[in-house]
Amino acid sequence: MTDASIKAWESELRTLLEVIRNHPSATLDQERRRVVVLEKLIGDYYRTAA
Repeated sequence: MTDASIKAWESELRTLLEVIRNHPSATLDQERRRVVVLEKLIGDYYRTAA
């Protein structure tokens, strides 16, 4: 895993969270599932990097 990968994941996560915030009544199931995956990947990276 590279720093570029982590930065890309963090950017994608910010974008998805913004979409969810801006459309709270929309279903967005796929986006919410991706948020869960990204949070786990990013969290695991920082836990092992410490």
